[in-house]
Amino acid sequence: MKRKYGVICCFFGASLLLAVMCYGSYRYSQKVVEEKVREKEAELSTEVVSNKEQRITSETRFIVELYHADTEETVTEERTMPSEYAGKTRGELLEYLKDSLEAQKQEEGEEYLTNLELVSFSKEKLVIRKVYTEPEESAYYLTAVEGEVVIYDGDKTKLLERTGILTANLPVEEIQKLEQGYRVESEKDLYSILENFSS
Repeated sequence: MKRKYGVICCFFGASLLLAVMCYGSYRYSQKVVEEKVREKEAELSTEVVSNKEQRITSETRFIVELYHADTEETVTEERTMPSEYAGKTRGELLEYLKDSLEAQKQEEGEEYLTNLELVSFSKEKLVIRKVYTEPEESAYYLTAVEGEVVIYDGDKTKLLERTGILTANLPVEEIQKLEQGYRVESEKDLYSILENFSS
């Protein structure tokens, strides 16, 4: 009986010891995680404060990325820092870029400039992206007038060209489509259709 009682006491003691060790380990790991979270928060708040205080200087490298949205091509150039940017903080520069887009379009004759983006801002380096987007090609309206294929603008308000292609030389299905008239979305498609009519 004593032996049985001794085994039970050992088992209970070992279980209690294991429970205390697990709890201690849990509390220790929780403390470590809380400490790491506090360190990260302190680091982020320091970074935010330092970013707010940073200003562009004459020593700051100025990089311009010319991004063409249609071709997804980017050309990177290092330029002299514009005097208008000097002394500005990140927030001030963002505001300035937003307000100066139209002025830059006119000043530099860049009609396809659609956006100015701040890519990177630090005391050492400033990166601005100029985004260019060419306007979509105009649509065309193809129809037949007096037995000839003619081209109107997409709104059907202005005659652009009389092609000299006679509808009598075209297949019946094409003649019916032309009599009703139809829209062609791009210049490339238009030339392809006219080439097929001519052959």
